[in-house]
Amino acid sequence: MSKRPQQAKGWDPIPLPLKILSVLMVLWATGSAMNLPHLMANGLPLFGTFVFGIGALLIVLFLDFIGPGGFLYALWKRKSWGVRWAFFYIGLFVLNGIVALLVLRDQLGTAQILVPNIISLLFLAVIFWKRVYFAETG
Repeated sequence: MSKRPQQAKGWDPIPLPLKILSVLMVLWATGSAMNLPHLMANGLPLFGTFVFGIGALLIVLFLDFIGPGGFLYALWKRKSWGVRWAFFYIGLFVLNGIVALLVLRDQLGTAQILVPNIISLLFLAVIFWKRVYFAETG
């Protein structure tokens, strides 16, 4: 009947690189919210095609709000699935960017595709580096 001691949860025990990442995710979501009307009207690339209107809203909702929100919840609560979740939703974002780079580069521009992908890969690198923080807590 021995239980392992509970690990601390909340903001204080989060490693500094993950705290910085959290702030950047919130800023990214804020920027997405501000750009949402433009994306809905002018389209959002999705695996080689453009999605407009409510479709663009749903994609932004998942990739820029639900995805990071789930990760931030896992980060705050030290859930072991947090790393897998981050790799899933950020991986979709990066895969979409790779397809856009191959198919839509002339329409969107290389920098507009590469910069968000490089930032996303840096996010993944930080999450992978600090993955032990998410270890099972008992």
